[in-house]
Order: sequence, then C-alpha cells, then structure tokens
Amino acid sequence: MATLQKIRDKGTLLVIVIGAALLAFVLGDLFTSGTTLFGKARDKAFVVNGEVISTQQYADKITEFEEFQKMISGQSSLDENTTSQIREAVYQQMVRQRLLDDQTKELGLTVTKAELNDLVHGENISPVLQQLPFFLDPQTGMFSRSALIEFINTINMPSPGPQEQELVNRYKKLWLFMEEMVRTQRLEEKYISMLSNALIVNDTEAKTSFDLSQQNADIAYAMQSYFSIPDSSVTVTDKEIQDYYNAHKASFKLEAPLVKLSYFSKEIVPSSEDFADVEAESRKAFTELQNANNPMSVVADYSDTPYRDVFVSEFMLTPSQIEFVRNAALNEIAGPKREGDAFQIIKLIDKTVAPDSVRLRMMAIPDASMVGQDSVVTNFVDSIYGLLQSGSAFAEVANSLNPNSNGGEVGWAREIDLSQMGAGLVQAAFNTPVGQPVKVSVPGQQLILQVEERTTPVNKYKVALINMPVVASEKTSNNIDNELNQFVSAPDVETKFNELASEKGYMVMPNVTVSANDFSLLQIPGSRQIITWAANEKNRGAVKKFDLTNLRVIARTEQLIPAGTAPLSEVSPGIRTQLLNEKKAGKIITDLQAQNLTSLDTYAAAMKGTTDTVRFVNFTTRNITGLGVEPVLNAVSATAPLNKVIGPMKGNMGVYVTQVVNRTEGTETYDAKTQKMSMLNNNAYRLQMQSIEVLKDKLGVEDNRFKFF
Repeated sequence: MATLQKIRDKGTLLVIVIGAALLAFVLGDLFTSGTTLFGKARDKAFVVNGEVISTQQYADKITEFEEFQKMISGQSSLDENTTSQIREAVYQQMVRQRLLDDQTKELGLTVTKAELNDLVHGENISPVLQQLPFFLDPQTGMFSRSALIEFINTINMPSPGPQEQELVNRYKKLWLFMEEMVRTQRLEEKYISMLSNALIVNDTEAKTSFDLSQQNADIAYAMQSYFSIPDSSVTVTDKEIQDYYNAHKASFKLEAPLVKLSYFSKEIVPSSEDFADVEAESRKAFTELQNANNPMSVVADYSDTPYRDVFVSEFMLTPSQIEFVRNAALNEIAGPKREGDAFQIIKLIDKTVAPDSVRLRMMAIPDASMVGQDSVVTNFVDSIYGLLQSGSAFAEVANSLNPNSNGGEVGWAREIDLSQMGAGLVQAAFNTPVGQPVKVSVPGQQLILQVEERTTPVNKYKVALINMPVVASEKTSNNIDNELNQFVSAPDVETKFNELASEKGYMVMPNVTVSANDFSLLQIPGSRQIITWAANEKNRGAVKKFDLTNLRVIARTEQLIPAGTAPLSEVSPGIRTQLLNEKKAGKIITDLQAQNLTSLDTYAAAMKGTTDTVRFVNFTTRNITGLGVEPVLNAVSATAPLNKVIGPMKGNMGVYVTQVVNRTEGTETYDAKTQKMSMLNNNAYRLQMQSIEVLKDKLGVEDNRFKFF
C-alpha cells in the first residue's frame, strides 16, 4: 500500500516522464525515417523529364554493361579508361532511351513482340546482333546465323547440370540486355524515320544538289592567317564582348558544373636508400647464380621475370646483353648492373646456331586422362597420324576435325612462345624435318604438329637473367606522405597555398578548369576522385591530399561554376578571340583592297605568302585537304568564273584570295529517286544527332552524377 501511495503521489511526474519518452521515441522514428526520405530525395544520379534515376539504378546498369563488355572482349577485368567510357555510354543510353520512350508513347510508336522476335530470330536480324563478335564467323568475319542459334539454344537448355547452370544464367542476363538494345535501336529508327519523312526534298532541290556535287574545281589560293598580325592592331571592347554574349547565350550552355582548382603532385619514386638496398640484394643473387648448377631456382627467388629454358636470338636482347653474350664463355656471369630503375645479372648458359622461328600447323586432342578413355583417344590419335603419314594433307585433316581451324594454321612462333607448353613441343618444333608430322604429349592434350617452314639459322643464346626492379619502399612512401600531411595541416595553407608550395619547391598548376563529369584531371590516372571532391566541397579554398598509385596530389578548390549558362568571365577569352579575328579580317581585306591588286601572285606577295592549290573541291566537300572547313572555298568552287581572281574573302583560318584554274564535270548520271533518297538519309543522320539534344532542352535533363561518382 505504501508503494502504491508513492506512485499516486508521483503520478503527475510519471505521466510527464513517460510522455516525454514516448515523444522522443516518435520523433526519433520520424527523424530516422525522415533521413531515409531525405536521402531518397537527394539520391538523384540524374533526372530525365522529371523521372529520377537513382544511383543504384545507374550503378546496376553500369554493371550490366561492364559484364557485357567483358563477354564480348573475353577480358576478365576492364581498365580505368574503358570503365570511364562505359559510365558515360550508359548515361547517354539511359537518357536517350527515356527521352525516346516519352516521345514514342505520345506518338503511338512501339516495337511489338512479333517485331522483336523477327529482329532476334527471324529473317531480318537486327544490325545490333549482326555486329556482336560472338555471332560472327571467325573465318569470314561475317554474321553467322548458326552462332546465334547455338547461343539461343544454350539459354533454352531444358535441364542444365550444376556446372552449366551458371553459364546459362549469365547468357540469359546477357540476352535480355541484348534484346533491350535491339528494341531501343528499332524504336529510335522508327522515330527518326518519322521525323525525316516529315521533311521533303523537291525536284529542284535534288537536281541542284546533284549538279553542285558534280562540279569539281581545282582552286589556286593565297591566304593570310589571322595570326600574322598582332592582336594590338585591332580593338575589341568589353561592350562588344557583352553584346555578343547576350546574343549567343544558348551557345554557352553547361550540362554539368565547371570545377576550378589548383594542384601540385609528387611522384612516389625510390630513394637512394632503396637503390642501395636492392643493389646489396643483387650482389647476393650474383653469388648464388654464379655457384648454381640449376639457375631456375635462383632466378625464381630474385627476379621479377621467370627463367625460360630456351634459346633466344639477339633480337630479344638489349644492346648491353648482346655485347655480353657475343664475347662471354659458357657459364660466365656479368653484373649486377643498373639498367634504369633495376639491377640486372646475366649468365650465359649455352649458345647455338638455329632458326629463330618456325611456322606450324597443329591439331589438339584432349588427353586420355582428361576424358577417361585411354584406348579410344590413343587409337584416335594414331588413326589421324596414320592418315598424315599415308599422304593426306594436314590442312584437310585438321579442317575435317574442326571446320573453323583454318587448316590447323598456328603461324610463326619462337621457342619462347612455345615454352609454356613444355620442352617436348619446343624440341619437336625446332628439330623435326619440315613437312613431317609428329606426335607430342603436353599436359591435358595430345598434339599432332607439322613444321611448314623455318627461318634462316642465326646465333641464339640460352641465358639466365635476373632483373631486380627498385621500387619505393614503405619507408620512402611514409616519408613523402608525412611531408605532404604536414603541408596540408599548415594553419594558413588555404590562403597561402601557392606561396607555401613554392617555398617547398612544388610546381603548382593554377586554376585548372574541368567539367565536374570529366573522367580525370589532365589525364592523371585515378584522379576522378579529385574532381568529385572539388565539385562537392562546400568550402572554397579547401585543401586535400589524394593518394593515387605511385603519385600524391595536393589540390585546392578555387571555384565551382554551376550548370546552366556559363558566366561571361568563363567564355570571354573565346569571344574576344573570335571578335579579334573578325576585325583582323576586316583590316586585312581593307588593306588589300586599297592596293588595287589584280593577280593572285601580287596578292600573295602583299599577304607575305605564296600561292597553293587544292583539287577536286565541290559545293558539298565538308573538309578541304590542308585547310579544314572553309565554306568560302566551297562557294567559289561552284560559282566563280574560271581564271578570275576572287576576293579577298573572310574565312575561318584567315583571309583568302582565290582563282578557279580548272573545273570538271562528274560522270554520274542523275537519278531523281536515288538523289532524293540520299538527301533524305543525310537528313535522317542529322536528325538523329540533333533530335536528342533538342529533346534534352525541351524536356529537361539534370545531371547530378558528379555528386556521387
């Protein structure tokens, strides 16, 4: 009762305490779930027409594409450059697909199931599948329907065993990926076809375009480059730059922010102490190799390259090694000698005169121990060998076993190329008479080979080579890291970055501008992380150290320019250059016209240059040899009278004075249908390139990848 009375006395306090606890629990749960909600709101890798693509969706698609790339290339891993290209390709593909899906739904364009089946199974196989390496005939390089059918049969295998199941699953995922590529490509084809068919080419336009394409001109010209006169000879005002910027803002759009940063780098290289340590170790290796009866174990203990028990020609040796082997006695040893960042020891084991290479044909049969059929395999190999001995052509027998073997052709090989398959194969290849088949056993296989040809005998050497590279030790790396960590930790490093770096002898790269989505900082491998940090760093002037492979980078953020229209400060130099060239063109033209010149040679002299000639230029020539894109010359090729001096005219590179010295008519016959189709195809190509960019502007694409990747 006493306890109950205490509870009653403290009832009000307990209610408050319990209420506060419940409130804290509810608010805690709310804030926790809110964090998730806020996180989801922020998790936008990019947005297309209001649709949010999360970082997980983007990463999953990258993984799919990487697996696809590994399978078509046969690689187990991808390098940094390939991975970066895949990330960009996946982004472009995902954006393109969503923009197209939005438009095609409104227009009622679809790819039906029957249509898709025809593209992947029927008579009209998609170009996407026809270009994939594993559907090509290895002999012809052309699309193989049988290879496609074999692939499809594999993924439809009714009851695969445990070992086959993993392969089937991979193939199924790959097939779904390819089907989606086929569907998207066909949908885009329909969309572009609809757009291009909305544009017509009339008879007059087609005939005029054809006639202009047939008028090929040889043009003599003199050109004065804009670089030939100083910028100070003309004036471009700030107002002119501002006016040009205002009139062309659409040309200065940024899809991703620009990052400005300053940085310096320090390479992790071996110290003198590291070189001394390796040199001391190499002296031990020298003594052991000198006394060793079998060099293989010594080379394995000390060298970064294994011992090869084969003869090599001088073509595979360095100049210093050639000098040694030519004059050394057997078992003579030289070194240790520093070669670049390594110490080398070489011992001459043997020498001979023999062919450097042989050209082989070969057939391989799985070894009896691999299939558990000793007598069957032995009899099979003997029967094939008997056919060859009785006069059957090696190539015919090889093709009968495997139609894709190209007659068993291996090509040219050296001893070192064959050494991984065993000494028996090397011995047979370099000692069996030309044209005589021979049987050789190698691990897992029975081989029948035939030497087709050998090179002329040369001096060859068997050497034991110990190569001991000098790499930066952990102590050396730590010393460099400690030095740079102290630099980054300096109290005034953010405000005096350049001064402090110069005092330490570091060369700063100031105000480097990169896109927030660039793969790397000035081609530095692994430097994407620096750009990601700088693009997301809130504190302008922040300094950070980055540990890259064999390199340390210390970077300072300078400025972040958001996506959208680039500010005038960023594009002003380019505008100024363009306006300077326009004013230089006006000045050059005015000066030339005042001289009343009449011939191309006098113009060339006044322009302090010489005449030159371009041939076979017509109105449709896109790129003129040696000059690039110069539309004024295209116009001259079509309209200028023969042998009349035309100009001076403003071009892209400079001011031109021209003269058509010859004009020939093409021999093609005009066909209105063919010409119109060609022009429509060109329109379709341009629309394919331009339509996506227009859709991006109209529907909106927000690229936030720099925040996460």
